[in-house]
Amino acid sequence: MLRAVVTTFVLLCLTSLSWSSQSIQSKAQPDVRPRLGLVLSGGGARGFAHIGVLKALEEMRIPFDVIAGTSMGSMVGGGFAAGYSADEIRDITLSVNWPRMFAPSADREKLSWHRKEEDREGVGRREIGVSAQGVKFPAQFVPSQELDIFLQRVTEPVNSVNDLSQLSIPFAALATDLESGARVVLQKGVTLSQAMRASMSVPGAYAPVEYGGRLLVDGGLVDNLPVGQARSMGAEVVVAINVGTPLSKRKSLDSVVGIMGQVVNLLTEQNVQASLKELQQTDIYIAPDLSGFNSGDFMRSAEIIERGYQAAIARKKDLEVFSVSQEQYRAWQQARAKEMRRVHSHKLSGVRIDGLKVVNAKRVLSDIDINAQGEVQNEEVAEAAREIWATGDFQRVPFRFEPGPYNTEVLVFEPQEKDYGYSVLRFGGNLQSNFQEANTFNVILSHSWSWLNSWGASWNNLLQLGEVKRIVSQWHQPLGAASKFFLMPQVNYKWEPFELYDQSGNSLARFRNESFDAGLYLGYDMGRFGRIKAGGGWLDTRTKTEISLIGMQAKAQAYYTEVSFEVDTLDHASFPTKGLLLDASVRRALSPDAQHMDVIDGVSYDVNIWKPLKLGDRTTLLLSGRYARAPQAGNFNIGGVFNLSGSPYGRYAGNRVNLARAMLYHDVSRHVDLFGMPVYLGASFEFGRAFDEGDPSQGWQLDRQWKRAGSVYVAVDSWLGPLYLVAGRTFGEESAVTLYWGQLH
Repeated sequence: MLRAVVTTFVLLCLTSLSWSSQSIQSKAQPDVRPRLGLVLSGGGARGFAHIGVLKALEEMRIPFDVIAGTSMGSMVGGGFAAGYSADEIRDITLSVNWPRMFAPSADREKLSWHRKEEDREGVGRREIGVSAQGVKFPAQFVPSQELDIFLQRVTEPVNSVNDLSQLSIPFAALATDLESGARVVLQKGVTLSQAMRASMSVPGAYAPVEYGGRLLVDGGLVDNLPVGQARSMGAEVVVAINVGTPLSKRKSLDSVVGIMGQVVNLLTEQNVQASLKELQQTDIYIAPDLSGFNSGDFMRSAEIIERGYQAAIARKKDLEVFSVSQEQYRAWQQARAKEMRRVHSHKLSGVRIDGLKVVNAKRVLSDIDINAQGEVQNEEVAEAAREIWATGDFQRVPFRFEPGPYNTEVLVFEPQEKDYGYSVLRFGGNLQSNFQEANTFNVILSHSWSWLNSWGASWNNLLQLGEVKRIVSQWHQPLGAASKFFLMPQVNYKWEPFELYDQSGNSLARFRNESFDAGLYLGYDMGRFGRIKAGGGWLDTRTKTEISLIGMQAKAQAYYTEVSFEVDTLDHASFPTKGLLLDASVRRALSPDAQHMDVIDGVSYDVNIWKPLKLGDRTTLLLSGRYARAPQAGNFNIGGVFNLSGSPYGRYAGNRVNLARAMLYHDVSRHVDLFGMPVYLGASFEFGRAFDEGDPSQGWQLDRQWKRAGSVYVAVDSWLGPLYLVAGRTFGEESAVTLYWGQLH
């Protein structure tokens, strides 16, 4: 009897120990846990909250088995699936130069010379295609070049993976078929960077992405919170994070932008509600409090990340059910990190340009400085892609690496040619008003037609109407597909008024200058930073009376020779912080036929120089000057904003001009949020004069006295160009408050 009792007791103890061991083992083994899926919604900049959520989940030691994401959720979720930690994703995000990411064009220093010239003229960078079939607008408002480079760089360790289910955590991104409206799952036969790019192609902002014969845009239109996708990948329990923008109230629906944003949000909200119905009782749903943040608040990423972290911490009790031991989680993290093969350089055996139909590949190769038979760093390749894109010939320039012989790689650029063609229109202009009698404006229309032959010929035309009327037409013909030498025939017509004033500042008479010249030049492009050209032509100039008690006129005709030298490395046409502008030309008349225009017998010249000096992180001193001599009386006008501020536009005119100025401006954008546009406070001091060397009997402007002026101003680098409000005074003479829109001259 005793033996039986003892035996029973021992068996009970052993059974208890076995159950206890199994219980401990079940808690330690992740394979007996439910398969856990992470679902991350789209939401633009609000999607940075996902990073904070991931940070909290790491602290709670919660591993995931599958991830599905849309738009910004695909970027954050894809990075985590590839093997990045939450801290690494946060560091990458905070290091992004968002203004550069969303810039409408390449850095100014990299632009082609023609684009820099137009930039100084005040021509905008937005293009409209024009052909016999009519006008065609670009498919995107925001160029995706910097985004493409960013995605290629951060996903490079796994860019050889073409099945995203093979990442350290199986992953899928969602996109929308623009043609059919169908939901598209991006997982098989696609790289991570391609999936991210397609999933976040916001319609109208970024161009659609072609994939598998389809045009894809942002997946938020059909599945912004892809709960069903995570289920289809095997998730038994879902943790869903929704950062979508809530619907706006009626008071916010009073503009085109507000209405368009609401339409997109309506589509998104409808499919999110459908996804929420798929959640089960065991699932966890988190919607961080992102009140006060919108989808465009990219500069507030740190704050948004913190909101996401706090939202996840608030659900800590529910989430910790899925925690594993510290040892298990560390092993899981180490296994993921091994997948992130850090690639910093590539050994090349060649460079190739693919996919071109219009642009000559030889020209593209000549625009980059890459050692095709050596080792290159990642950033070198990214810079080369930027250089190609900055030519203005392409919408975007993605690149990839292909396996080459003997453990080398072939660098392949795939420039995307303009879908709206190479005949384009651009618009610009300027306006100046002192809110009284001095009001001037100019409207500029630019037309460029490039790649008219295999060597890259372009026909460039400019029409200006307003206070000054101009017509310019030039043909730029490179002397070879990759040659820096070019021929440039051009014609130029200019009509410009000027006035004569008495000592009291009263207008005595009004005249106009008309000039026409036709020339042929041989030139050399010194990379993107400068140009030198020499040539000659024929010039016809006339000065005519418009309003005067005594009619006066002058005219001249002459053949001429000319040499010009130009350097432009400024980083901005109006608010530069670095670089140099030097524009110098010398022209000499040959056997002139002149009547009352003595200057035509001599040498004409024009030297203009700008040099910015950075005095601090946000403060710049811009020194500039001009020294010029022309054949016509009143050829140069000064007066108005920063050209003897306080005096009216064109107050001083002559065929000689001397002007020096110093402009100090400080960026106050961190204190003034004006829709993300840079705002400056500044002051200027100007010193100059304009006078005529012509025949005194003609009564031109003979006053050679130097004038001094100064101003204080506030300026905005707006989406439509620089805008200034200036309070200026020409000392001893006039004062004015002036509104000016346009590039500085």
